Amino acid sequence: MLWTRHCGTAELPVQSRLLIFIGHNLIVEVDQASPLLAANQVAHELPEQTWRFVAEYQGYPVYCTRSPEWQDWLEDKPFSQASFRSLLMSIDASCFELIASASQLLTWEQDHNYCCRCGTRTHIHQHENAMCCSACGYRQYPRINPCVIVLITQGDQVLLARNASFKSNYFSCIAGFIEPGESAEQALHREVKEEVGVEIKNLHYISSQSWPFPHSLMLGFICEYAGGEVKVDGHEIVEARWGRLEDFPARPGSYAISGQLMDYFQQQLDQ
Repeated sequence: MLWTRHCGTAELPVQSRLLIFIGHNLIVEVDQASPLLAANQVAHELPEQTWRFVAEYQGYPVYCTRSPEWQDWLEDKPFSQASFRSLLMSIDASCFELIASASQLLTWEQDHNYCCRCGTRTHIHQHENAMCCSACGYRQYPRINPCVIVLITQGDQVLLARNASFKSNYFSCIAGFIEPGESAEQALHREVKEEVGVEIKNLHYISSQSWPFPHSLMLGFICEYAGGEVKVDGHEIVEARWGRLEDFPARPGSYAISGQLMDYFQQQLDQ
């Protein structure tokens, strides 16, 4: 079934499920901690807003919106706020993908209100994910930033690193953006050399994940250590060390591709 791409609160399909963002937080039901709200239960209380169709989920159309005005609406209601990141461990993969899509689309629309060529105010295309300029005709489509992430291995050990923004005992894989003109493999060699100073070999692509912070596509690899002394850059990466996976209790879970790469490596060791 074709659903209206954008609509007002009064036009929301009664069977809709709603994702309501306040900044990077979502409104959730206090008792269930669910970010998907049933329109037929709350629509009569909702202020007038523009809603964006995201996708069908479990047979229901899902619409989303983002506004700081929802902060006042929350008062005296059985709802609270939860950050998207805090929900990662309590929602399944399909719900994560749904919220990720909503978050990225809302951010993209918010950041492209004006034409990047001539500066004219843009409008939303009726049938495509595009922001259109009525002056010069240019269309801006959602931007996806390709990134690489790699688990470096040596025997049964892995080389994990701590980003400057991480907690003191939290370690993860090496990752970075692909630069213009680079292949994914070239980006991996460069990022690893820049961040931890070593050489790698035998790169194997494993899987990918859309990562909406704010709009990345993570390409996940496993590789082998080829040589060199571990030396962190001291800016983005402040610590890196070798160890077995059990030596790193504070590491990403399977909700993130970094955790999935570690799970895959452990499965290979267990065979």
